[in-house]
Amino acid sequence: MLWHTGVKSVAKKINMIYPDTIENKLEFDKIKELTRQKCLSEMGVKYVGKIRFVNHFDVLEKMLLQVKEFKKIITEDTPFPSEHYFNIESYIRKAAIDGMFLNEEEFHQIRLLLQTFGQIKKYFEQRNGTYPQTESILAGIHFDTQLVKAIEKIIDDEGKMRPNASPELSKISSKIGEKEKEVRSQMNKIFLKAGDNGWLAESGITIRDGRLVLPVLAEFKRNISGFVHDESATGQTVFIEPTEIFEQNNFIRELQLAYKRERERILTELTTFIRPSLSEMEKYLQRIGLIDFIRAKALLAIDLKAEMPILKKFCHLKLIEAYHPLLKLNHQKAGLTVVPLNMELNSEKRILVISGPNAGGKSVCLKTAGLLQYMLQCGFLIPAQSHSECGIFNDMMVDIGDEQSIENDLSTYSSHLVHMKNFTQFADSKSFFLIDEFGTGTDPQFGGPLAEAILNQLNNKRAFGVVTTHYSNLKNFAANTKGLENACMIFDHDKMSATYILETGKPGSSYAFEIAAKTGLDKNIIDYAKSKVGDKQRKMDDILIDLEKEKSHVLELKKRFEEKEARSKTLVEEYTKLKEEIETNKNKLLREARQEALSIISEANSRIENTIREIREKKAETETIRTIRKDIKEKTEELKTQTAESAVKQLNKPAVKNTEELLVGSSVRISGQENTGEILELKRNKALVALGEISSWIDTDRLTPIISPKKDSKKVFGTKGVDMNEKLKNFTSEINLIGMRGDEAIGNLQQFLDDAFLLGFKQVKIIHGRGYGILRKLVREYLHKQKNVEHFEDEQLASGGDAITIVNLNI
Repeated sequence: MLWHTGVKSVAKKINMIYPDTIENKLEFDKIKELTRQKCLSEMGVKYVGKIRFVNHFDVLEKMLLQVKEFKKIITEDTPFPSEHYFNIESYIRKAAIDGMFLNEEEFHQIRLLLQTFGQIKKYFEQRNGTYPQTESILAGIHFDTQLVKAIEKIIDDEGKMRPNASPELSKISSKIGEKEKEVRSQMNKIFLKAGDNGWLAESGITIRDGRLVLPVLAEFKRNISGFVHDESATGQTVFIEPTEIFEQNNFIRELQLAYKRERERILTELTTFIRPSLSEMEKYLQRIGLIDFIRAKALLAIDLKAEMPILKKFCHLKLIEAYHPLLKLNHQKAGLTVVPLNMELNSEKRILVISGPNAGGKSVCLKTAGLLQYMLQCGFLIPAQSHSECGIFNDMMVDIGDEQSIENDLSTYSSHLVHMKNFTQFADSKSFFLIDEFGTGTDPQFGGPLAEAILNQLNNKRAFGVVTTHYSNLKNFAANTKGLENACMIFDHDKMSATYILETGKPGSSYAFEIAAKTGLDKNIIDYAKSKVGDKQRKMDDILIDLEKEKSHVLELKKRFEEKEARSKTLVEEYTKLKEEIETNKNKLLREARQEALSIISEANSRIENTIREIREKKAETETIRTIRKDIKEKTEELKTQTAESAVKQLNKPAVKNTEELLVGSSVRISGQENTGEILELKRNKALVALGEISSWIDTDRLTPIISPKKDSKKVFGTKGVDMNEKLKNFTSEINLIGMRGDEAIGNLQQFLDDAFLLGFKQVKIIHGRGYGILRKLVREYLHKQKNVEHFEDEQLASGGDAITIVNLNI
């Protein structure tokens, strides 16, 4: 089943999507436009137009998994076939009519589309279940390779009919070629003669009505016998077909007509051949369009850093570090950051009442929650953490913005009340509603209680929703009513600026007087306004402000504590790691010391046995030999004990940092590396350091001495010493691996990256081409394993795209 194409029928189960302008209200229409721009084909664009709100769990889950899989294909796998997504729908309709035939260009596009479909099918077959949900789109479809072969036999790679498409066509083509050669040869002779006589215009031999003609000056047209086909706009030049070649041109014309008849016969025959397969071709076209649509949504998900949340079968919403997608894109372009949103609606706290200052972010929070839920139920991944949780709602209802209508005689408040009537009439426990600036538009004395009554009705229906308001009675109602929860936008009282952070559990102040003072409004006006506010209301607002101040202070203390805790944790981890390294090295040195001691003992035993053998040969007394052996055994045990104790003492000595100056023969470590080397030569602030068999000139400030040089050490040069200046002069920051086999390419790449790192190059370029993507995959698998590689990515599209990999090194 095509889950993305089945959403229209599923939409019948949805009770209510209200109002009709909901996509505009939530700005989902802009999300659709962004998706439309990422489609490669008209078929994909048509699927964007078919997007519907889905409330069936299995259908929605499959749609989301397909986008998630395709996102993985784009970011982690080899390039997906994405060329020649032609819309051949009109060609299929044309070919279905008996007697009609397709032309060469139409067959050319059909062939390219069929080849693309074959490549897509092969792509998934090679991965054998890696992307099961996307692969299922092609399930049960057989790809007929004979169609491609039949078209290729007739149409070449340029979309032209092959001269040998049939024996008859080949014969006619040959004759035309021969005759045209003869005519052109004869025409050249006539042209040269007329030119010598000065009868011709400056242009050369040309063609009119498919026949070769001479450009003759009008005053000399009687000098050349022939047929006049045309004249120039000024009338000064006439185009004459000479009598000498007239019959031959007629013969060529007859051959051309024969060629046309044979061409049409071949095209008609080919059209008849593919006609039984038109229904299969429609399926190919449909699947390519669907895949293009899913690909477009995956590309948008990558731009938004969107993820698939945990999908729940019941009504539920838990957004973790969520972003409004359009706000995120705009801020990214401007180099700004977006404050993430954390919000939760569950069976115990179904309705969130958000309050706080103007321009504090209340409406953005409400729209973010609404847009992300709508996007999700239309099959889009959302910009939130993957461990966010989203349920499925049957209804979505929004009341956002001004719905004033002169035509329908509706004021702003009247239009809101119309919406509220529909909300309260149709909402149920599977509905999700959004109301922005609830209760505004009329006298607060009456608007507040009416808004409370409506909210009470929606709560009684156990609906889910988000509401923004400034009304105190709604804040009190939310604080004392089961199923509702207050939330506020945190306001920085000291800076008098919004933080755009949502905090649940308490209402927020509107900061009307504080913001008025910040704008520079006269203090007398503000004081007068304060005197008009009731004591109860003013005290409540003051309490809310004090609570926010205390909350901000607590949050700051919490942040500092968390930073200190994180630092302590890091120090403990570093200490533990260092201790483990010391223990490891200690045990290693003990083993080496014991092995060396045992080696000495073994050699001593061998010498002692030789001594005993000599004693025997000299016929010494048995008692004497026994005494000697006893002494030897005691000395051996003593040597073992002394050797072990010496090793332990050596290990337990406190480490002393070597502060000696750098000298020839010093063993040194290069900063940022584990490798050690020996100084062979010193010149000013440079040192020639032997690293194994390779020697390199390195800045002395990057070297740390670890062992003092021996007094009698001699200057030694590596057998393969390298002058870094010479290496730098010959080194280029890019390597071309195209045409190399896998092992050869990786070997050359390894040497190239080693040289680049040694020479201090921060960024290099690897050219591997596209092809089937095998070499690109090998290169990227190798890069993933390299510790010296910080990051890699595709080249800019205009400079080569995914045929070139840009690598940043840890320099």
